[in-house]
Amino acid sequence: MTTMQSGRSGWPMVAMIAAVLAGAVVIGVGPRLEQRDARARTLAQATGPTRVRVAAVRAGDEAHELTLPASSTPIRQSTLYSKSTGFVRRYLVELGDAVKAGQVLAEIEAPETDEEIRLARARLAEARANVGIHQLTSDRTRTLAGDGAVSRQEADDALALANSADALVATRKADLKRLQALRGYQQIVAPFDGVVTRRLVDAGALVGPAAAGGVGMFEIADVSKLRVLVDVPDSHAADVKVGNAAELYSPRDPTRTVKGVVTRTSGVLETRTRTLRVEIEVPGDEGVLPGSFVYARLQVPRARPVPTIPASALVVRKEGTLVAKVREGTVTLVPVKLGRDLGKEIEVLEGVAAGDEVVLQPPDTLESGQAVEVVPTVG
Repeated sequence: MTTMQSGRSGWPMVAMIAAVLAGAVVIGVGPRLEQRDARARTLAQATGPTRVRVAAVRAGDEAHELTLPASSTPIRQSTLYSKSTGFVRRYLVELGDAVKAGQVLAEIEAPETDEEIRLARARLAEARANVGIHQLTSDRTRTLAGDGAVSRQEADDALALANSADALVATRKADLKRLQALRGYQQIVAPFDGVVTRRLVDAGALVGPAAAGGVGMFEIADVSKLRVLVDVPDSHAADVKVGNAAELYSPRDPTRTVKGVVTRTSGVLETRTRTLRVEIEVPGDEGVLPGSFVYARLQVPRARPVPTIPASALVVRKEGTLVAKVREGTVTLVPVKLGRDLGKEIEVLEGVAAGDEVVLQPPDTLESGQAVEVVPTVG
């Protein structure tokens, strides 16, 4: 009796274990069934050509527009120093004054230079007097030597002294001329037509040459033209040439533009930034202030037009960036090298040519060799 009861009490446990095993089988088989169904759907779709919309690869423009940040500077600017050490007697121009080349901007007082000029004049007069004495002595000695009253050596010595006196006169003249030129530097003059952008000293200030640690007196700038400096990335550097048209505009008012032209390039890339320094000249009276931040819009001709495709034609997979080209009803997935992103279009540097047909919004299931049916593009 005891044995029979134990056997009957074990049946519920066996039934429970069987139910668990059956559930596990169902759970494990479920994903496989879904994968099988997905493959079946794919195979069902492959039984007929996939309907796709296509677009032709556009040849691209022969010139492209390049917009870059830039800064403007005067065509010429200079800091003026005094070439002689002295004190500012007076200044004759102020900040913002227009000046002409050669115009006196300030006067320097240098008492030491004036005293040196007086001393140089006295030394020159003394040297000239000595020339007369030595020349007279030389003439007399030469006459006496001819009569035999003195030796020939004494006559030669007297002539040498006369020649030395002549050389000393030339030296004194050069010294006086140098000092007079130095006194001429006591007037600070404008080297070119321009505008005073800074006055750096007041009357009474001690000034001197830059090499001797002197301070600058004025800064002037020629603003009749502006030089605009642009750094062009290396990807576009080869396309930028002297003579390319350019437009400038301020970020404060993009609608107002100033026309200019590329006047020079550095010809080499800056090693730290890999950019090409480009200069654009524009008139200085068009509303762009020197020193301002602007944008430069360059019209750059291309060596060859770059094909463009709609952005929706790109396929991004683990193999890389691809496009699906269609030829005679068959798809070929080809890798591409992209250029500039133009918004709705993208430049393609390698992989397609103008006139090729590419699939728009290609489905993820599209593969090379697959048959497709091209349907008209709406709009």
